[in-house]
Amino acid sequence: MRSVLHGEAATVRDCVALAVAGGALHGLALGASSGEPVLALYSAVKIPLLLLCSCVVTLPNFYVLHAVLGLAADFRAACHGLWAAQAALAVALGTLSPLVVFAFVSSGNGYFLTLADGLLFAVAAAVGHVVLRRHYAPLLQRDSRHRITLASWAVLYVFFSIQLAWVLRPFLGTPGYPVEFLRPNALDRNAYVVLIEHFARLGR
Repeated sequence: MRSVLHGEAATVRDCVALAVAGGALHGLALGASSGEPVLALYSAVKIPLLLLCSCVVTLPNFYVLHAVLGLAADFRAACHGLWAAQAALAVALGTLSPLVVFAFVSSGNGYFLTLADGLLFAVAAAVGHVVLRRHYAPLLQRDSRHRITLASWAVLYVFFSIQLAWVLRPFLGTPGYPVEFLRPNALDRNAYVVLIEHFARLGR
């Protein structure tokens, strides 16, 4: 854990283990806020899936970009930075999970809980970014073009993770809906279309 947070060498296995543990703890707290043990279990599985799958899907593009820029020799070290960032993000989520419980105790409003959890994810993402910069520091000192690969990865990661989070819903229980791993229409709509529709309604 110390090596991950301080930018030292860490194995992918250790990073994945930390990501699973931290993400599962946060998901457990998130799902348990509904009072449904099965949903708590589902969310404990889905949060690590969200983090790890979002990272895995971006790796082919990440490699191609390194190859095009002539940075293929640094790809392995760069990947270690990405995995360390996922681990740090998940550990931060795990440590913030008591706040999910506090938010639920303070208010049973689903919209409030969703907003609160979004803010907690933003804080955890900031922690992951700090750790990523620590791991990337030697690469950036060696070649400034790593800023291009890092920025491109971040954009793709955020883009995909938002859509994947939409597909993996629900993480919180919703009154009137049965407890299920995925909504029946999980693949029917695009998260970004829904966001545009929400903003359009606000403008009316």
